[in-house]
Parts: sequence; C-alpha cells; structure tokens
Amino acid sequence: MSRREVRQESEAAGREPRRRRDPERTRAVLLDALLELLAEGTGEPTRKAVAERAGVSERSVFVHFTDREALYVAAAERQAERWQALAEPVPPGWRTERKVDALLTQRGRMYEVMTPIRRIGLALEPESAGLRLVMARGDEWFRDDLAAMFAPELRGEPEAQRPGGLLDCVEAAASWAVWDHLRTRRGLSGETARAAMGLTLRALLGGATG
Repeated sequence: MSRREVRQESEAAGREPRRRRDPERTRAVLLDALLELLAEGTGEPTRKAVAERAGVSERSVFVHFTDREALYVAAAERQAERWQALAEPVPPGWRTERKVDALLTQRGRMYEVMTPIRRIGLALEPESAGLRLVMARGDEWFRDDLAAMFAPELRGEPEAQRPGGLLDCVEAAASWAVWDHLRTRRGLSGETARAAMGLTLRALLGGATG
C-alpha cells in the first residue's frame, strides 16, 4: 500500500465516527431532556434549555423537530411508552377488591410519571391535532384496560357499556383528572388519593356481579 493510500485510509477512519453519529439516539436524548425539565415543574422550557440538558447544540433541536408541535407530539409519544411500561396485566378473574387495589397501585405510578407532559398537552391540545391524537390514543388505552380488567363485573350489569353506563363511570373514577384533583387541588398524598379513588370504584363495582 502506498503512502498516499495509507493517508487516505487513515483520514477515512478519522471521519468514520462522525458519519456513524446516531440520529435516533440524539432525538431520544432531546426528548428525555424535555421530559426531565417538564418534570421539574419550572414551566415550558426553551429549546436552548432542552439542548443544554441533552448536551447537544441548539441547532440539533431544529434538525430533529421542525417546530414546537412536532417536539411535543414526539415527547407525548415517548411519555406514553414510559407509563405503559409500568402497566402489568391484572387477571379479570381476581376478586373485585383485589383488582381495584392492583389497578390503583398501577395508576398511581403511571399518573405521577405522566402528569407534567399531560398538563402541557392539555394546554396545547386545542391548537395541535397531533397532540389530540396522541392523547386520544392514551385515553382509549386506559379505557380498554379497564374494560378487560373488569369484564366480569361489566357483564353482570345491564347496558354497562352504553353512554353514561357503568364503564363510563368507572373510567371517570379511575381517571388522571380525578387523581390530579386529589393530589394537586386537595393536596392529598399518593396513598390517600388511592384510598379515596378506591372508595368510589368499590361503590360502583360492588353491586356488579362477576
């Protein structure tokens, strides 16, 4: 191999790490940085703050996300992956009391994780079709989870899935909105909030036959 060929090979090797920079990893780091800043409760962070937390240039934010909506839609999707990972199947065959306890233990963890981005999402939802879609999918996931978990109880109640029926009532009682009201407005601890929601759910489901 000639000296020129060796030099060209060396130069190519030196450029290789730059060519192999993983855009998906940079994107993920930026989303994690945004979610961390939101979780700290200091309001909506600037793109500069997000970039600094991620350890990348501010330009990277613009490269990976065309605008503010794209950034928050992607963050909401990543957050959904996080809270769904906290869910564990609750066997429908368990006694109602045991299922309610398992449900609220899970939901408490999930709601604490999703609260910061949920609040931002609710504020931006009216102007963002993308966020409305992500949040609607999340709401559907929670409802389907309840329908599967309490299938025996719902079968024992006539017209349980009609509008305003038992499933709607259970969905409302187990919702993030109720959790946030108890935690934020009432100032309850997570344990006390779970107990309060449990009272409502047991009252709703107690008369249903499984």
